[in-house]
Amino acid sequence: MGLSTKNALRFSLLCLFTSATATNTRKPVQLSLSGHIDQSEVYSFVYVSFEVEEGVTSISVVQDYALKGNGSSLDLGLFDQRGVEVPNSFGQFGTRGWSGGKRNNFTITPAWATPGYNPGPISPGTWNVVLGPYESTAKGIDWTLEIAMGFDPVNATFTPTYAPTNMDPICNGCTEAEEFTWQRGDFHMHTIYSDGKYTPEEQVAIGQSRDLSFVFLSDHNTDTSNQIAGSAQAAYAPDLLVGRAIEVTTRYGHWQAVGLDREQVIDWRYKPGDKPGFAEAAEQVRRAGGFVSVNHPFAECPACNWSLGWESNDAVEVWNGPWDSTDEQAVQLWQKMLVEGKRITAIGGSDSHAPPSVNGLPTSVVKGRGRSQAAIVEGVKAGRVYLVQGPGMDIAFEVVPKSLVAPAQIGDRLSAKMKDARFSAEGLAGQRMCLISDQGYIYNASIVDHKEIQHAVPSGAKFIRAEVRNSTSDEVLALTNPVWFL
Repeated sequence: MGLSTKNALRFSLLCLFTSATATNTRKPVQLSLSGHIDQSEVYSFVYVSFEVEEGVTSISVVQDYALKGNGSSLDLGLFDQRGVEVPNSFGQFGTRGWSGGKRNNFTITPAWATPGYNPGPISPGTWNVVLGPYESTAKGIDWTLEIAMGFDPVNATFTPTYAPTNMDPICNGCTEAEEFTWQRGDFHMHTIYSDGKYTPEEQVAIGQSRDLSFVFLSDHNTDTSNQIAGSAQAAYAPDLLVGRAIEVTTRYGHWQAVGLDREQVIDWRYKPGDKPGFAEAAEQVRRAGGFVSVNHPFAECPACNWSLGWESNDAVEVWNGPWDSTDEQAVQLWQKMLVEGKRITAIGGSDSHAPPSVNGLPTSVVKGRGRSQAAIVEGVKAGRVYLVQGPGMDIAFEVVPKSLVAPAQIGDRLSAKMKDARFSAEGLAGQRMCLISDQGYIYNASIVDHKEIQHAVPSGAKFIRAEVRNSTSDEVLALTNPVWFL
């Protein structure tokens, strides 16, 4: 018996629905891959390629390897169909996320992804899991990857929510004195989007509670916390400037890329002398309007000791979290570079990852032209920065010419020959103030809150700066960048 027109239409629609449902419920493609990494390949990167079909809407990867935690360590990341080449410009960069040694699994979809990985479209082509052997026993590392690619319907897509990078209206008719302000902040902190335990919401809330004007989220080799910072800022710290940064974590030291564009990720897979390498990566940051700083150059961790040179750096993190001997080494290195004439700015960073560490210890205080990412970057590049241990502490430092010329503040250049350095502080009573020039330590005095200390600048000095040290332990409690002399 033949079907009626109405029943035939119903039958056709049922067939189409059944066919679509069958397509949408296609079973995931499962891959099991394995291999061996020789001990000689430590600090290199190994790429494990796999093919992604048209229609894949999720990729999940589980990593396992022998002797995990017993002499072997294997970082993890992902590159998409754009390839694995190290970029030498703002060109194509195929990274889709990096978790280092923090995680052994991840999932990405168009709508969401494991923290540290980028959600978004999944295009067909050759993708690569990247394995980064960090340490290995003599036996090397035997590894396995279980990869599942799903075909579930896509009902939503991810939309980034970037924090605003300008918190102040344009100042029309302001005088220079009104336009420039000293702003307290922190350039270096981590979240669950790399190896931290704080959420972005917690980090911005802590920053506001510690009376900061700005913070920069700076997760390792990923921009994913920057992509959701707007929601965190709006909900928990609407008056806090949340800037964009990445801690670029190479095998030859860590560096801070501060003041990035939206969606900008900086490569980390190079060694000294590579072309393209660190210099090209640093130039990408500057072309976006940012600055480059070396992080904790003497930190006592594998691959942290800075070995990529000093030609491409705007700043150096001389104070990382609570003061210790590695910070002392960093200050002495910085002083040496100042004496040699390199005008590199000293900054600080809490490097806070998890309780009880908090951001703003130390605090970097930057003189900026308004409260914006661009103004903070400009202030750092100009050397208009001083550091204090935390809330309740503040200092003022300037050089006063014995003439009608206006006083010179931190980062300024002064040509007058006869001059006095002038210092005052709050919250540092009883501690020791030191004046330092290219000629070394030149003057010490005990601090009385709100009482000014004044001392002549030595004849022929190239610069002068100030430190505050604990009168008992000698640890640094505050320091300034130099005032320079022409």
